[in-house]
Amino acid sequence: MKTSIVIPTLLAGRHIRPVVQALWQQTLKPLEIIVIDSSSPDQTAAIAKEAGCQVEVIPQSEFNHGGTRNRAARLAKGEILVFMTQDALPVDESFLQKLIEPIEQGRAVAAYARQIPYPGANPPEAFGRQFNYPAQSHLQTLAQLPHKGFKTFFYSDVASAVRAEVFWAMGGYPDWVIVDEDVYLCAQLLRAGHAVAYSAEARVLHSHNYSPVQQFRRLFDVGVFVSQAGEMLAGARTSGEGFRLVRHMTIHLAQKGAWGWILYSWFEATLKFLAYQMGRRYGQIPLPLRRRLSLHRRFWDTHP
Repeated sequence: MKTSIVIPTLLAGRHIRPVVQALWQQTLKPLEIIVIDSSSPDQTAAIAKEAGCQVEVIPQSEFNHGGTRNRAARLAKGEILVFMTQDALPVDESFLQKLIEPIEQGRAVAAYARQIPYPGANPPEAFGRQFNYPAQSHLQTLAQLPHKGFKTFFYSDVASAVRAEVFWAMGGYPDWVIVDEDVYLCAQLLRAGHAVAYSAEARVLHSHNYSPVQQFRRLFDVGVFVSQAGEMLAGARTSGEGFRLVRHMTIHLAQKGAWGWILYSWFEATLKFLAYQMGRRYGQIPLPLRRRLSLHRRFWDTHP
């Protein structure tokens, strides 16, 4: 099946060339790579064009996690839309084939890849990737909701694929959520009776050493999303998952004797929990303060 790859970018000058080169070198060569750039002041757009990508440039003020991806996807000609981020580097040349395999075989209508931490990822970040992206593939269906809760809808367009016709039948990504447009899409797909695949054999390098302030703002936005998503996430309990991650991380770090990182992970987990709870209640927070708490401040200019 023909695949179109969509990559939104901002200041991706040091990332985009190796990512695009790795994608063109896949055993299953993509039909096209579409880069939609938010007017990066570096050479992102020029590098992408030089690397053979179709490039669309938009004002930074128009960026929206869901809407921008939809805008680029409307230019695509492939039967399968592959959404990636600018810093998701395929580990090998079989990445694309392994990613879309469950879709081609008819086992799922969408799939997402395993994320391996970059060398240099700090211990909590590295463990978090391993915890959320295990080595075993699986299928996700709505029947799992009672016992898996929010994890049922876990899905990441850092590296993902979806049948184009099904994607558009769902209306594309929601353009009114602050983040987690991918999670919302997964929930829509499952509630429509489809299955989504986690393809552990399709691997990309991807991780971030966020500061505590960045983590706070990220989780504030996640809390906002959960509030925005409303009934689409009905029955998807979130309680307990964060504590399970911290418990397993503590055991893992203790086995390595990384006592300082254990204290840091507890501090970070507390900060994230507080941020998430505040985001859930964003309607009670004055707009100027929301902007200060949020990682995506421009969102509030159009969604007060």
